[in-house]
Formats: sequence, structure tokens, C-alpha cells
Amino acid sequence: MLFSKVVSTVAVATLTFSTPLHALPTATSDRAELFAICSGRLEALATRQRAQMDEQAVSVADLQHEFELLLDAILPRALSEGVEAHQPGRWRVRGWVEVAYLLADMDYSFDERTAAGAERQLARRISECREVLL
Repeated sequence: MLFSKVVSTVAVATLTFSTPLHALPTATSDRAELFAICSGRLEALATRQRAQMDEQAVSVADLQHEFELLLDAILPRALSEGVEAHQPGRWRVRGWVEVAYLLADMDYSFDERTAAGAERQLARRISECREVLL
């Protein structure tokens, strides 16, 4: 009985501590950057999905809106700490461009490895954003 409890505890601890923990950045400006980049990434993906009549477009757009709300909530403090007013827009564009280039590689690359790599990168970047909220 005691042995099975120890084994269960070790198994849970192994699973818990073997997965990477993605904590939010501690600096306000870093959080603002993360929220803006994720907003841009998700906006680009939702735009693509809407164009393709993908059913997931609504849920991705909702997720993008959540990042906008987080950014709006933290932005006054970030601005008071020295973030320039135009910087969040640049961060959003950076996120958008990341996804746009990956989608272009997925669609237009003649090299299957490049397309597959772009697809993996896209999944990883979107997953990074999802993990912040979920």
C-alpha cells in the first residue's frame, strides 16, 4: 500500500516537473511585448482562417481578443515605465509578420522540408501564446 502511494507520488512529481513551465515575464514591458506579439500572431492566423472559411477562425479571433484585453490592462503601467506609445503596435506587427512568413512558406515553398518546418514553427508559436492563457 505504502509502496503504491510512493510510486504514485513519484509519477505525479515526474510528470509535473518534467514539463516546461512557461511563466509570465516579470517585467511589465516584457509582458506587454508578449501580449502584443501573441495578439499579432493570432490576428494573422484568424485572418487566414476566415479567408479559408475555417471553423476555428472564431475561436482564434476570440483568443486574439483576450490578448488585446491583457495588453490594454497592462499598457498604462508599461507606458509609465518607459515603453514608447508606438511600441505595442510594432510588437503586434512583429507577431503578424512571423505568422505571415510561416504561412507563406507552408503554402508556396517548393521544398517539403521547409513547408513542414514552417508548419511546426507555426504550431509552436501559437502554442506558446495559448499556454499563457490556458
